[in-house]
Amino acid sequence: MAEEKYDVVIAGAGLAGFAAAAEAGEQGLKTMLVEKGKTTGGTGNYVEGVFAADSALQQKDNSVLDKEELLKEELTYSHYKADGKMWQKYIDQAGENVSWLEDHGAKIAMVAGLGDGAKTWHLFEGKGHDAIHNGLEPYAKEKGVEIKTLTRVTDLQKAKSGSFEVTLTNVEDNTDTVVKAKNVVLATGGYLNNLELMEQTPHQNPDNVIPVNSGKSTGDGLKLAWQLGAKQFFTGMSMMFGGQLKDRTVPSFKLWGTAIWSSVCDQPQMWVNEMGERFVDESAAVVNWANEGNAMNRQERVFCVFSQKILDDFTDKSYPRSMKPFVPEDRYPTLRDDIEQAEKDGREYLHKANTLEELAEEIDTPNLVSYVKHYNEMAANGEDIDFHKPAKYLLPVDGNGPFYAIELGVGAYTTGDGLRVNTDNEVLDTKGRPIEGLYAIGSDGSAVLYGDTYGVNVPGTHAGYCIFSGRNAVKAIVNKA
Repeated sequence: MAEEKYDVVIAGAGLAGFAAAAEAGEQGLKTMLVEKGKTTGGTGNYVEGVFAADSALQQKDNSVLDKEELLKEELTYSHYKADGKMWQKYIDQAGENVSWLEDHGAKIAMVAGLGDGAKTWHLFEGKGHDAIHNGLEPYAKEKGVEIKTLTRVTDLQKAKSGSFEVTLTNVEDNTDTVVKAKNVVLATGGYLNNLELMEQTPHQNPDNVIPVNSGKSTGDGLKLAWQLGAKQFFTGMSMMFGGQLKDRTVPSFKLWGTAIWSSVCDQPQMWVNEMGERFVDESAAVVNWANEGNAMNRQERVFCVFSQKILDDFTDKSYPRSMKPFVPEDRYPTLRDDIEQAEKDGREYLHKANTLEELAEEIDTPNLVSYVKHYNEMAANGEDIDFHKPAKYLLPVDGNGPFYAIELGVGAYTTGDGLRVNTDNEVLDTKGRPIEGLYAIGSDGSAVLYGDTYGVNVPGTHAGYCIFSGRNAVKAIVNKA
C-alpha cells in the first residue's frame, strides 16, 4: 500500500498548531494535524489573550501604540539577543492576526495591560479554549484538515525526493504508520515538562520551577529537529508568571488563581528565602511576573510569611494592592476558609505554628525570627531600609499567633527556546542554514524573541507569536511551492 502524501504535517494541536492548520486549510494544502493527547488545545486552552499594537479594537479606542517603541522595548529587554527582524515582522502583522482570529471564530472580550505594562493584551472570551474549539478547530476541519489524536510523530527522515518520511505512533497500541510530507511544522510546545532538558538549560533552578500547563510539553519537536541537524539553541527562557503554591500532590493549574495564591503572589507581603531573610522589594516584583519569577528562582526555597491579623484583614477588610479587573473587590472573602480547608487537606505548601520560633523551626529558616523583628521595626518606622518597598506595603508580622508560611515555587507556562528559526520560521542548522521543509512555531520556534526572560511588560506576545508563527510558516510554504 502506497504511503499517503501530505503537503504539510503539523506536530502538536495547541494554539500555534491550530493557527497553522487553519491557515493551511485556507490555502488549500493537504494537511494533517497530529496530537499525542486525547484532546486538542494543549496549553493553548489556558491562554488569556494575544498581543497587537494596532488592532481594529485599539484603533477604535484611539489606543494604537508606537511600533518602533515596542520593538526597542523588546530588544532592550532581551539585551539585544532577540532577532529584531523577526520582532518587526511579528509586530507589523499582529493587528491583522487579531482580525484573522475574529474572522475565524475567536472572540475578543477586551484589550488590557498587565501590571504597569503596555495595553497590548487582547483577552479572549473563554480564553484560548474557546478561540481554539469554537473557532480555529472547526474552521480547520471544515477546510479538510485531518486531525489525529493519541498519535505522536516519533521519527522524521529525509527521503531522496526531499520530502519527509514521518513516523506516526499510536500511543494506545504503539503501532506505527509512515506518511510522506513535503513540509513538517513542529508545534509541540517546548520542553517545560522534561526535567532532563530543563536541567541542561542555563539560568534555571528546575527544582523550583512548577509547570502550570497541559503537562505534555516534553521537547518532542526539539528532539525531532536535532536529529536532523538543527542547532540546539538554548536561551534559558522559561515563561514565568511569578510565585506558585508549591505542592507536588496537586495539579498546579488547580492552585493558580485561587484566593490563597493571589494573596501571597499578587500582594507584596513579606517573602523570605531558605535563611528566613527577604531578597527583593516584593512590590516591584508583583507588577512584573517575570521579575518576580527571576527573583524567586535565584533562591533555594521561598516562603510568604504572615500573621493571623493579616489573614483576617485580607479576608474581612481589604488588601493593599488592587487586582481589578481580575479580582472584583479589594479583599479575598474566601481566604480564611480556604486556608482552613488547606490545613484540613494537609496541603504541602501550608505551614502553621503558634509562634514565630516554632514556624522558623518547622520550615528550617534559621534567621526568620530575627528578620521578622527587623521587618516589624521597619514597618513601625515606615521605611524599608533593605529594599525600599513603599511603606503602605510594610505589613507587620506581629500580634498573637498563629503565624503562617506558604511555600512558593516559580510558576512557569512554557519554555521559549531550543531551536533557532529564520524569519520564515524555517528551522536552522548549526551553520545557520535552513533545513528545507522543516518549520518550528509557537514555543518550539520562539527562541528568536527572547533573552533569558519573557517580557511580560508587553503582555500577550508569546500567545500572539503562536498565531503569527503558525500563519507565517504556512505562508512561507505556499510562497516556496
